Amino acid sequence: MSVVEVHDERLAGMDLRTLIDLEQLQRIQDDFAVETGIAMITVDSMGTPVTRASEFSALCRFLRQDPEIRRRCFSCDAHGGFQSAIEGKPFIYRCHAGLVDFSVSIMMGQHYLGAILAGQVLLTKGQDSLSKIIGNTDSLADAGPVSDLLDEVKVVELSKLESAADAIVRLANDSLSRRGTSYHLPASTGPYLGRLQPIAVAASSQNQVLAPLLLGKSKPLPLVPIQAAPQAESAPLDPSRIAANLHDANVAANLELLGLYLDRLLPRWSQKIHTSKLAEFEDLLIGLASSEGVHHGRDISQVVIRNRNKRRPDLNRYECQVYCEKLIIMLHNLVEPELLPRQRTIATLLNEIEKDPTSFLTCSKAAEYLMWSESHFARRFKDRTGQSFIHYVTAKRLERAKFMLLHTTKPVLRIATELEFQPANYFSRTFKKATGLTPTEYRLEHAQNGQP
Repeated sequence: MSVVEVHDERLAGMDLRTLIDLEQLQRIQDDFAVETGIAMITVDSMGTPVTRASEFSALCRFLRQDPEIRRRCFSCDAHGGFQSAIEGKPFIYRCHAGLVDFSVSIMMGQHYLGAILAGQVLLTKGQDSLSKIIGNTDSLADAGPVSDLLDEVKVVELSKLESAADAIVRLANDSLSRRGTSYHLPASTGPYLGRLQPIAVAASSQNQVLAPLLLGKSKPLPLVPIQAAPQAESAPLDPSRIAANLHDANVAANLELLGLYLDRLLPRWSQKIHTSKLAEFEDLLIGLASSEGVHHGRDISQVVIRNRNKRRPDLNRYECQVYCEKLIIMLHNLVEPELLPRQRTIATLLNEIEKDPTSFLTCSKAAEYLMWSESHFARRFKDRTGQSFIHYVTAKRLERAKFMLLHTTKPVLRIATELEFQPANYFSRTFKKATGLTPTEYRLEHAQNGQP
C-alpha cells in the first residue's frame, strides 16, 4: 500500500480540520457509505467527529442517545484510529457493543491526525476472534429494544470489510490530494495547535496522508472511554492551551493547568475519585502526543495502560497529582528536542526544576548544567527571576512540602527526607520561617478547617 509523506516538520501538531477539505470529504464519505451500505464517520485524534455520520445503523443511532454509551463510542473511535496508526494498516476490531468496525488512520508524516471509521456490521464468521478495542464491556444485546435493532444489523464477510478499507485508502488519497496548487495551513482553532503561523506550502502529491505510515505490531489498546475536552478559554483542560505550552516548553504552565483540573475533580483535600475520572486527562494527552508523532502517543498509552491495570479503583489527590504530573512531564520530554549543553538557558533550567524541585540544590550544580561560571550564573539567575537561586529552589520545595502535608499522611521526617531538607530540623525551621507555623501545626490547622 503506497503512502504519501509530508516531511516539513513545521507542520507538527496541525489540526485535521485545517488540512482537509471537510465538505469534499463529507461528500466522499456519504457516497461511499450509500454505495457499500457501511456506516462511516471521520474523527480527530481524540475521537471527536469532524464529519457528520453517514449511514449509521439504527442500533448505533439509538445507543448514542445515551451519554455514557456515546462516550464509549467516542473512545472506540479514538483508539481504533490510533491502533491503525500503530499497526501501519487498516485495523479491524469489535466495538464495545460487539459490532465490527475498521479504522484507516490519517497521517501527516509520523503525526497522527485522526481516522476514517467504518463498519457497524456483523461478520458471517470469525467475529469472536476479533478483540474489543476498549477491552471487555457488558453486552448491550438485552438492553431495551437493542435486541430487535440488532436483528437489523448488516451481516457481511470479512473480505468485504478488507476490500472497503483498501478502497477508502485509495479513494481518499486520490480525491483529497491537491496537486499543482499552493494553499495555506493556518494556525489552528482546533485542539492541537497553538504556535504556528500561516505557512505557504507548495501542494503536490506529498500534501496529505490518508493512509497509515508506521509499520509494527501492537495489541489492541484496552483503554477506557474518553470525554470531550472543554473548549472554553477558562477550562483547565483546553487542549490548545496545553499544546501551546508544550510547544513553548513551558512545563510550569501545564502543571498549573493540571492543578486547576484536579481542583475541579477534587474540591476538598480529603476526597477520593474513581480512576475512570482521569480518562479525560489521559486520553487528551494521548491525543496530543500522537498528533506530535504516533510513536509518542504509543509511549504514553503504554504508561497509561500499565497504570490502569495495576492501580486501585479510587485515588486521593496526592496519588492523582503524582501520576498526572508524570504524564505531563513525559509528554514534554518526548516532544521537546534534546538540547546540547551550549543551547541550554535559564528557562531550560527552570523547566527542569519544575519537573523535580530537588534536581538542582546548589548554585554550583546549576551553573555547571549551563556551563557558566558560578558568579555569572548567580547574577543572571537573579536578573531573570528576581530571587537568588537558593531562595527560588527552597520556595519550590516548600510548595511541594505544603502539598504533601495536606494531601498525605506521610510523617514530617519522611517529607523532609524526600525533599532533601537535611537535617530534619532545618526543614522545620525553614518551613516556620516561610509560613509562621511548624509543619505539624500547618497540617493540623488546615485539617481542622477542612481546607486544602
